[in-house]
Amino acid sequence: MDHMEIKSGEKRIFIGGVSEKGVNKKLNQDAFLIGYDKDQDVAYIIVADGLGSCKNSAQGSKRVTEIIENWIKSQLPKYAYLSNNVANIFAKRLMEEWQSSYDIEDINTFDTTVHVAIYYKGSIMIGGIGDGMELINCDDLYAKDRIDHKDLFSNVTNSMCSINAEELLSFEIVSKDSYNNIVTIIIATDGIADDLIPEKKMTLLPYFYDVLTQQGSDAMQSELKEWLKDWETESHSDDKTICYLVVKGKLHE
Repeated sequence: MDHMEIKSGEKRIFIGGVSEKGVNKKLNQDAFLIGYDKDQDVAYIIVADGLGSCKNSAQGSKRVTEIIENWIKSQLPKYAYLSNNVANIFAKRLMEEWQSSYDIEDINTFDTTVHVAIYYKGSIMIGGIGDGMELINCDDLYAKDRIDHKDLFSNVTNSMCSINAEELLSFEIVSKDSYNNIVTIIIATDGIADDLIPEKKMTLLPYFYDVLTQQGSDAMQSELKEWLKDWETESHSDDKTICYLVVKGKLHE
């Protein structure tokens, strides 16, 4: 399933994603997963971008999204709330699972970046490793692009196979006490992020919110598919993947 629209009490939750392989490419090396669990009050979006220079990166991007989804389903419910400590535990477990998935001599052929956003009992965890885009807005009180200008002077891509990957994994917690009614999050691969005017990126957040809350997720998905269908640039032919998570209403007790 590539999108969901859920009503839970006073909340409305929208999650979805679209992925298109790059122009003239035979294989889409991106992967994404979305999910929602009403009983645990958790919703999540995950985006991974397999490195084009690695022959097995399509498998690697799929694998890292599966590792994260499994942790969210099996381990996150053990914690009462999101915290920096939970983020550190997650990062450590992610690296352990990733490194044990492949033989040490082959793991670099599966290399990928990854980004994730989790809504859990009113709080947010957002982050990952590598280039791309992580936009977040909570009630207009907290709004930013977490990857804006990161590694501006470097052409080295941070990734799951970087020597210091566990240190490079960066996550941020937004407490449920820091906002009230609205969360809007968009994450994307660099095939999209690199083509957007930096000053215009943040305008996507209110636009997605308006389309989703006024027209619904089917309309948002249709529009995104049209955007990506024939997206072509002169500088690259990267795969393009974008996911969104929007929560409106009474977000926490």
